[in-house]
Amino acid sequence: MSPFVIGQEYERSRLLEFIGSRQMQSGVLWGSEEPGCLICTSGGRGGKKAGYSDERLSDGTWWYFGQGRTGNQSLSNSANSKLSSGKYSVLLFTTREPTAKEVEARGNYGKLFSYCGQFNVSGFDQFLPTNGSRQGDKLWRFRLLPIGEEKYYYYNEKNDLDLEFSGDLREMQYRLTSIVATKPEPRISMTEYRSRSAAVHLYASLRSNGQCEACGSVAPFTRPDGRGFLEVHHLTRLADEGPDLPSNVAALCPNCHRRVHYSIDRKEFSKKLQDAIALKETIVAGWE
Repeated sequence: MSPFVIGQEYERSRLLEFIGSRQMQSGVLWGSEEPGCLICTSGGRGGKKAGYSDERLSDGTWWYFGQGRTGNQSLSNSANSKLSSGKYSVLLFTTREPTAKEVEARGNYGKLFSYCGQFNVSGFDQFLPTNGSRQGDKLWRFRLLPIGEEKYYYYNEKNDLDLEFSGDLREMQYRLTSIVATKPEPRISMTEYRSRSAAVHLYASLRSNGQCEACGSVAPFTRPDGRGFLEVHHLTRLADEGPDLPSNVAALCPNCHRRVHYSIDRKEFSKKLQDAIALKETIVAGWE
């Protein structure tokens, strides 16, 4: 969830305000207001002349190039480190220069940023341009996987992780945590990425037992597979998708899901929710 509309353009000041940042030049923005989120801006004048450019692929994913204007790029760079960590969701914007009429109407030459949607980083690798001013430099490019809201909630397909668990939550918790812990590789296939996400979403749904894990209300309706309809929210990310740990997800009713993103007390509400999920996870693990 985000307050931006896909296809609509925004000035940089709006992006900075949302994220809580004063970064005026960087293509990757982060800040105190949305600590689980990065804003990445794509485009501008420099990329293609330098021998590379961000690219939207036919399956809806993007290659997004890391930060570092000269020489080899490093994953220790603040922006690249955040992108490669897997701990942040990405709001992606493309960039364009304003027309003369727009400059006259707005009174400034500031670039305009068109919202492309929410993404998670599903992998990264090195890229060496074969032409342009960056020819021969070792650059990092990150694979951005789009998040479609219609894909959040309903997972019942079989996959490589075998979602037909025994039904024992403790076993599911152990297996899912082990899978993530033993997969430190920097890139995974989209199939595996979706499979992990589906497994974690199913776990959250079963752990909730059909009741919102924030307010306790019963799910508003029942899905075709018999489970109550609840929306899966990631506790430490803006976006709600992608492979993650059982301890980092909550199954919420639609009202609470919107409250945790948009309400005036969302930070306090989120903290209470994190504490509640931590307690439930200790109980599932048998620690209490």
